[in-house]
Amino acid sequence: MEYTRKKIAEEAQVSPQKVFRYIKAHKIEPTKRVGRTDYFSEDDAHEMLKFFEEERKEREVNQTTSDDTISKDEYISALKDQVRDLQKRLDSKEDEVSELHRLLSQEQQLARTEQSKRLELESVNTRLIETNTDVLNEKDARIQELENKLSKEQNKGFWARIFK
Repeated sequence: MEYTRKKIAEEAQVSPQKVFRYIKAHKIEPTKRVGRTDYFSEDDAHEMLKFFEEERKEREVNQTTSDDTISKDEYISALKDQVRDLQKRLDSKEDEVSELHRLLSQEQQLARTEQSKRLELESVNTRLIETNTDVLNEKDARIQELENKLSKEQNKGFWARIFK
């Protein structure tokens, strides 16, 4: 039995154009031609029908797979779960930032306290140095005075020292 493109298309439940494209792509030659109608051998026709059947099954599997995908409600629910998770993470990050701000404030307060104590110690040291300098200057003046007195005493003669 011989098959025409139209008969193959009807049996395969595809368009005649699709059968024509398959024939062109696979370079299948008709067994005979009557007018403008091509006739194909039973083997070629069965091969084409088998190809279109496999293609139809593959489309059905893909369609079933797409039907099995997540419904809109499930998708929205999944997105809401993601939003809740992200919100929790954001809240924990905000808590971390607040803690860091608190620690930074505490560190700045400690730095100010340390600086004020350092300034206070510097002023105390400066006063001590000035006081010690004054005392040393007084002692130096006293030593200088005593040295001058001693020098005058040494310059006096023997009898002048005795009858003083």
